[in-house]
Amino acid sequence: MRDVARSTLTPPALPRDLVTRPSLRAVLDSAATSALTLVTAPAGYGKSLLLADWIVRDPGVPAAWVSLDEEHDDPSRLWTAVLAALCACAAVPPSSRLRRLVASRTTVEMDFLDDLLLGLAALPQPLRLVLDDAHHLHSAPVVDHLRMVVRARLPQVQLVLAGRLDPPFPLARLRLEDELVELRAEHLRFSAAESADLLRRSGLRLTPEQCGLLHERTGGWVAGVRLAARSLSEHPDPDAFLAAFSGDERAVADYLMGEVLAGITEEHRDVLRRTSIVDPIPAALAVELCGRDDAAVLLHDLEHDLGLVTRTGPEGADYHVQELLRTHFVADLRRRGDDATAALHRKAALWWDRRGHPAEAVRHAGATGDAGLLAEMLGQRGAELVAAGEHGVLRAVLDTAGHEPAVEVWRCVLAAQVDLEKGDTPAVAEHLRHARLSGRPATGTDLAALLTAIERLAGLDASVPPVEPVPENPSLAALARAGRGSAGIATGAFASARADLTASLASARRLELPLLEAQCLYALAVGAWTEGDLVEAAAVATAACEEVSDRGWQSTGLAASARAVAALVAVEQGRPDAALAWADLGLRNVSARVHPAVRFALRVARGAALHDTGEKSSGLLELQQARAAVSGTDLPPVVAAAAAVLEQRIALRLGHTRAAAAAVLPLAGVAEARWENRLMRSWAEVAAGSFRAARATVAPVLDPRARPLRPTTVVEAWLVTAKAAIEDGDRPAAREALRSALDRARPLDAVRPFVLASAPVGALLVDELVGGGQRARFAAHALAGARRSTRPPGLALTAREHDVLLRLPSLLNLDEIADELSVSVNTVKSHVRSIYDKLGAATRRGAVLTAHELGLLR
Repeated sequence: MRDVARSTLTPPALPRDLVTRPSLRAVLDSAATSALTLVTAPAGYGKSLLLADWIVRDPGVPAAWVSLDEEHDDPSRLWTAVLAALCACAAVPPSSRLRRLVASRTTVEMDFLDDLLLGLAALPQPLRLVLDDAHHLHSAPVVDHLRMVVRARLPQVQLVLAGRLDPPFPLARLRLEDELVELRAEHLRFSAAESADLLRRSGLRLTPEQCGLLHERTGGWVAGVRLAARSLSEHPDPDAFLAAFSGDERAVADYLMGEVLAGITEEHRDVLRRTSIVDPIPAALAVELCGRDDAAVLLHDLEHDLGLVTRTGPEGADYHVQELLRTHFVADLRRRGDDATAALHRKAALWWDRRGHPAEAVRHAGATGDAGLLAEMLGQRGAELVAAGEHGVLRAVLDTAGHEPAVEVWRCVLAAQVDLEKGDTPAVAEHLRHARLSGRPATGTDLAALLTAIERLAGLDASVPPVEPVPENPSLAALARAGRGSAGIATGAFASARADLTASLASARRLELPLLEAQCLYALAVGAWTEGDLVEAAAVATAACEEVSDRGWQSTGLAASARAVAALVAVEQGRPDAALAWADLGLRNVSARVHPAVRFALRVARGAALHDTGEKSSGLLELQQARAAVSGTDLPPVVAAAAAVLEQRIALRLGHTRAAAAAVLPLAGVAEARWENRLMRSWAEVAAGSFRAARATVAPVLDPRARPLRPTTVVEAWLVTAKAAIEDGDRPAAREALRSALDRARPLDAVRPFVLASAPVGALLVDELVGGGQRARFAAHALAGARRSTRPPGLALTAREHDVLLRLPSLLNLDEIADELSVSVNTVKSHVRSIYDKLGAATRRGAVLTAHELGLLR
């Protein structure tokens, strides 16, 4: 037998900083009875060290190791090396025919292979045969011989092939027969924890953020992490090193050139160089950048031959180049001159633009260094990016652009949009002023339309001319309509505003503009709440809140504003728990720069919700502190009016007349709130016992020609009338007033006014349950909203008592209830007395009212 170098038969030495990988060793162990174990990955993924560690850690199973190179792509040399490895293994006894076999120097005959297979099959104990760097084996004779070994399914031999490429075997068949165990690059790349472990074992003390950044840069490529660790150990500033770390770093570049790129053709390198500006690279764009129809074919070749290029995308039409390899070619391209790089970025910008990908188009336009191209691209695609909320793309591009006026105006637009998202209205106004000074847009231009749209969305401009041209750009047209709608909400033109916002919302969804979608939902919620349509307001406010959460905009002014509306709506619908949750979430995440009115609205909703959940004094205190915090601030009249009505009503219920009077002061002299002022004056008169005066004060609010700021003001006005009429002994008038209140409140879903109703009004509300129809159903809904959060201690109805209670709101008399339950009337009477005792009621009506408050009836 010819001599075989000891290094060929010896696994590589394990480094001191080796990261052990027990999960991968377990996979290798599981393959002991499989026909083939395949470890395939590009250079630098730690294949050899993994297998060496696996062998060393389990000395109970003997192993034969062969490190292959180009000379072993010859049957004689291959089997000579394999026999040498086997004979050096203790698992091969002295009597084995394997020790007598010799591979011919000329031609390896089939008799030799038969003897080899027989010898392997006769081994007295299991053995691992590892052929490392098997990608060197590709000649037909060698491949045929190895296929025979695999087909033999040797029970005593675990054959392991490790290499950069798959061997030309029928791997699909082996998978189907469950005879193949594979470890590939996706299994071998380090996890973030393993990258951090290697850095620590290398003596580095990096922060979790620094470890994470390095892991991201290397993509878990083991060689990349190891090379970075060596360079970092000699670098005085880890942050600076990590910021600049790329495939151009000397140690990485040397490794790539010597181990990864050696042997590939110049045309393949040129494809990698030209496509390095994009990641991932669509096959069609590769053709465009390389100027050759076979660019995708060459990338396919690299995927197969190099391993560091992988196919990706939903249909596998894109290619991803490992990050360090890509940045290596980015640096190589840069060294060839700025013109070459700029020309490629221009091609990419135009290609992406033709395919409707504005973010990519603008990003590449910015990378050309051509301010004219960038301004042109922003003019065409900027509105779409603004409406989509792609602020990061715009910021990254503009941060590296020049200061030409055509570019400067977009810096102002971006800043305005960012501050609009934060809710910082004064900053928006300032940025828009600078934008107009920089761009000097003429009336009717797209830029003028964009600035006006942002201005209206920020509430800075409520003027809308009867006729206004619609921009041709679909995204800009959607923004313009949203701006018109927002202005319409501010001026009370709800019908036209809803039409504009609904159309804009449909466009935003069709064009995939998530930020504009959230803005439209919020504006629609404000309009619905202002109109008193609480059902619609709850739906669109919740949708707006979900949209901002799904997109990661939880801490924006838009998110806080949407949550404020959702909280105020929940208060008026008699859902204090939901209101408290929305308000607390909004206040936890509200930006310090958000408009004071938003924080005020959140605190108002929170205060009312606290009161309604039983924390009455805390609720009033929250409302008072919220009012004090915005003293001197101009608030939207509808918000100020809602807050004043809520605070005054709670203060009066708690008997704090001075506090109630203070709550009214912010609305004094506000012309738009004259009907709300009348309502609050009438409630104060009710509290003072001046019932006739209260009826007279509130009567003008009930005039159909009255236009209060909130439709719920009319509901409360009818409840004032009902309360005063009861106290005056006019029960028919009280009943009619209550019915008017129910009829007004039902389409609005305004439950809370009835939650706060006095006991006599509540008793009248119970009477409405027996009438049937929509009014009765809403009365039941209102009574359910009034239930207390906890039941009195010791309250427990029997099952039969509960059956009787369920029938008390009906028109059935006790005899009829007894017949329906198939019991005697005396039994029903006994149950009714027990129910009255447990509920603390004296009458059937009182028992029903209390049961609704406790949630026993719905």
